[in-house]
Amino acid sequence: MGGDGGGYMEMVQRARRDAPRGDRSRGRRWARSNTVVALLLGGCLLSLRWVRVNIEPSVPVGVYLLHTARAPLTRGTLVLLPVPARVQRWKSSWTPLLKPVAAVAGETACVRDGGLVIDDENYGRVYPEAGGYRLPHMEGCLTVEEGTIFVASKGDRSLDSRYFGPVHVTEVIAQATPLWIWR
Repeated sequence: MGGDGGGYMEMVQRARRDAPRGDRSRGRRWARSNTVVALLLGGCLLSLRWVRVNIEPSVPVGVYLLHTARAPLTRGTLVLLPVPARVQRWKSSWTPLLKPVAAVAGETACVRDGGLVIDDENYGRVYPEAGGYRLPHMEGCLTVEEGTIFVASKGDRSLDSRYFGPVHVTEVIAQATPLWIWR
């Protein structure tokens, strides 16, 4: 085995080339079976009620762990909530919304110059229509009442409380924690 090691590489390549067909395909079969098992296991995990895959742009794309929402909900907490009836024309009711809490009791949200502002922080435009239909949306300012939260994202065209108003904390399905995000 002395020398430059080039002879060793030639020997490995020759062994691979000259190996019977059955031996060469074993590695590929193993990789395919692992892929199938991983997909099945991933599908099972993702179908469980405590895991959520998010592909909506209002929060980072990824996999989120769901758990019971615990009071008090604070700004920045990610919550899962049913799609309010007021906006079901734009979002199917069978896909709950995953949104960050932007304001809690006592805080103020305002629509100024066509944009949403919460405690002097800009949350982006408030669109008057989508898909050819007029969007319901808040006007002026509102102070979030006790027992409610205002959910909003800085993501463009986020369907949130600027269109359906504050949400009662009893409507929150779960709290979400990022498990794996990519964005």
